[in-house]
Amino acid sequence: MLQAIGGESGDYTPCSFMLFFSLYRTCRTELSFVSRQVEMGLDAFVHVGHLNHTLHGYGALSPEVKVDEWVEASDGARVFCRRLETPRGPLTAKVKQVDRWPTKKDFPLMKDWLVPRSGEFLIKPEEDLERLGYVLGPFKDADIHALKEEAAAARKIAEKHGLLQVGGYKGYTKPGPSGVQVDPGVMGCDAMAWLSGFETIMVLSLTRPEIVREYAQIIHQWNLKQIGIYLDVTAADLIIRRGWYETTEFWTPEAWRQIILPTLEAEGRLIHQAGKKFGYIVTSAYLPLLDDIFASGVDVLIGVDPCEGKGTDLSAVKSKAAAKKKALWGGVSGPLTIEQGSAEGIECAVRSALSVLGKGGGFILSPVDNVSENSARTRRNVQEFIGSWKKLRSQCG
Repeated sequence: MLQAIGGESGDYTPCSFMLFFSLYRTCRTELSFVSRQVEMGLDAFVHVGHLNHTLHGYGALSPEVKVDEWVEASDGARVFCRRLETPRGPLTAKVKQVDRWPTKKDFPLMKDWLVPRSGEFLIKPEEDLERLGYVLGPFKDADIHALKEEAAAARKIAEKHGLLQVGGYKGYTKPGPSGVQVDPGVMGCDAMAWLSGFETIMVLSLTRPEIVREYAQIIHQWNLKQIGIYLDVTAADLIIRRGWYETTEFWTPEAWRQIILPTLEAEGRLIHQAGKKFGYIVTSAYLPLLDDIFASGVDVLIGVDPCEGKGTDLSAVKSKAAAKKKALWGGVSGPLTIEQGSAEGIECAVRSALSVLGKGGGFILSPVDNVSENSARTRRNVQEFIGSWKKLRSQCG
């Protein structure tokens, strides 16, 4: 895995699921999750743990903030309301319940599901940026200690099996049915979607870019603190930043370069100074940005999706990565090819990914971005996928 992330070729192209929620939810422990992947023959990685298991909820709030929540009725719907009293003034949000979400027990500050349901977003960028720091508050000693303990257990698992250790973004708090899918972690401007809604951000990035640049820097400074903690108390070989919404579907290339690129560069420097690798999850509409992404210090682009990724020309992506000796991770669609596809289609997709993206090394095969469905067909197709990879991994590439 480290050879591949370094842009090199090994004995074969490795296969490691970037996200594998369908399996994760059936396991009771991290050891079980990793061991089952190893038994499948996969080049599994071990996640070092979450800095804060409740980060999506209230884990990042400053202790100076007072929280008030209530439910209103509006046009026959329930609207979940929140008011945060900060030392610099209040922040308010209103979220319409759709498909029985949110609930009183599950009404987080940051999550993808908030975006289409929000009638009022928590952060209004033109007036609330001085209050944002109280939402992205200090990390508690108890959370750092918990991460340190998780990281120690992860290191034992990794050393037992000789596996890569990964920190930063994870996506699930813990294995089993009691685990919660979460969106925050080491992140950039994706947080703006949850806190402010992207229509506002897209307009401001063009009309008042200085506001969005300041917004990005506040998130970035908080991000640097997260990364520093991961580097300090874990043995992670790779730190991952999520950037699903840092694409040209939301940003013009010029705005991306002015607002997002400087944060990537600074985070990459910090990670490289510690002798670690930097991974960036972005799965669509990144081709116009790819030279800048690799020049920023990103070592591996995670999420190369040949089906749902807009503008994903595999040959062009591989050419740019190879020229910079950078790595790619992905190559096959999780929902379309693995969850809904046929055995013949799976083998064809694996062959294409290995032949194009695996050529010359620097590639890790994975469904993109997840296998989350746990149906009989999906389980059968996972086996077809792994079988195709084992058959073709030394022939192609």
